[in-house]
Amino acid sequence: MSQLGSLRWSFHTAQRRLGEVVRRALADGPQLIHHDTGDVVVLPLAVYERLAGASGTSLAEYLRASPLADADSERRRPLEPGALTARTPR
Repeated sequence: MSQLGSLRWSFHTAQRRLGEVVRRALADGPQLIHHDTGDVVVLPLAVYERLAGASGTSLAEYLRASPLADADSERRRPLEPGALTARTPR
């Protein structure tokens, strides 16, 4: 895939040549379209899903598959209110 923005389109050109923008996105990779209010990127759905993490697994499944899933976790108790106040010197 080519670098993001390897082909930069003005909004008006992309509007007139949308079919070509889409074909180039599928063949060459993401296409950058510049608009006065901000830039946007047209990219193939498979690339978007990979970047967005749309793997179809839930967060719980993802965490269970983590290399740290079996690691012992040390749970710490929250401090009691006032536990961090200065103690009276002896």
